[in-house]
Amino acid sequence: MKKLALLIAFIITTTFSFSQNNMVVSAFNYHRNGKLDKAKEAIDKATVHPKTISNAKTWYYRGNIYIDIYNSQDENYKNLDPDALYKAYEAYTKATELDTKKTYAIDIIQRMPIVAQAYFNDGANKYNLGMGAKSDSALAVKEFKNAVNSFEKAYDIYYEAGAIDTLSLYYIAYTANLSHDYELALDKFNTLIEYDYPEPGIYSSISKIYIDYKDDAVKSEEYLKLGMQKFPGNEYLLFATINFYLERDKTAEALDLLEVAAELEDVNETIFYAIGVQYNKIVEDTNQSNEARDNAFENAVNAYKNALEINPDYFDSNYNMGALYVNKAIGIIEIANQLPLDATEEYKTMNEEAKNYLSLSLPYLEKAHELQPDDISTLGSLKDIYTRLKMYDKMKEINAKLENR
Repeated sequence: MKKLALLIAFIITTTFSFSQNNMVVSAFNYHRNGKLDKAKEAIDKATVHPKTISNAKTWYYRGNIYIDIYNSQDENYKNLDPDALYKAYEAYTKATELDTKKTYAIDIIQRMPIVAQAYFNDGANKYNLGMGAKSDSALAVKEFKNAVNSFEKAYDIYYEAGAIDTLSLYYIAYTANLSHDYELALDKFNTLIEYDYPEPGIYSSISKIYIDYKDDAVKSEEYLKLGMQKFPGNEYLLFATINFYLERDKTAEALDLLEVAAELEDVNETIFYAIGVQYNKIVEDTNQSNEARDNAFENAVNAYKNALEINPDYFDSNYNMGALYVNKAIGIIEIANQLPLDATEEYKTMNEEAKNYLSLSLPYLEKAHELQPDDISTLGSLKDIYTRLKMYDKMKEINAKLENR
């Protein structure tokens, strides 16, 4: 009886062990036939049973099943496990640890990029959620942080497989910037520069981080210059650098680059307007020599004219052109008023010159008034000019408009 009992126990144990190994086979067959729910059920049992938990095959099959659950277009299968992607990665990692004979090594290496791509896609989906939630900044930052985690996972998996995935690295940096993790963004952007990644926006992004969040204009300018050297003629970097100089009143540096921009975009009125504004600053700078200010005056006139040739209805250029002539006239009048009383002829000549500049200003200021009838600065300038030029009927019209405001 005792021997019989032992024999029965042996049969039961063997049968049960075989049953558990059979779960791995069943999982494989269900998976092969596209029955992911049944495959998942079988492999889940195999991965917790003592007889199969330590088998590399068990975890290799689990990885295959779970990655297909994650990638499935069938919502019934897709929803089998919300964490399927991580479990697939975890399973392949576990299989690699257990696979001392390297039976599945090549297959796992070949499948890891599939997992990495899935993580990248997951990051892209979360990035899109962040972009879609920009009206809710807290939610957007949360989604961007989640996206960073997925992009980092994709990069790490590729790296473990022996590949440097610079695209994942770029999205780590770019999305970290959006999630306000500026240190991570700077670190990854600089790594991309080391890898010679061909994206000009890296340099402007680094520059913006330094100026906006580190209050370091020196470093900010340094990266813009580095980007300009690396990508000469790149318009995105060119305009980012121009704006940097404009915001800091670096007139000479801004003008140099604006002239370059005008050659690249010779039908862009805003560039010529910006050139006019910068020359205007030189005209008004009393620390400059008279020669420099006179040259700047002519350059400003030419720049505004170029802008108006492209777009005659450009209010700012019309107004600034008119104001340029008015200020020139006022400067002449101020000098004339300081002449000795006996310098009658010189006074007359200068007064006529001033009136000529006022006359030149009128077409531009009148056009500006036509474009923006309620602009108070334009109305005030026209009133003053009409008064000085003794155009009293027009002066009365302007007075009436000012009184009715």
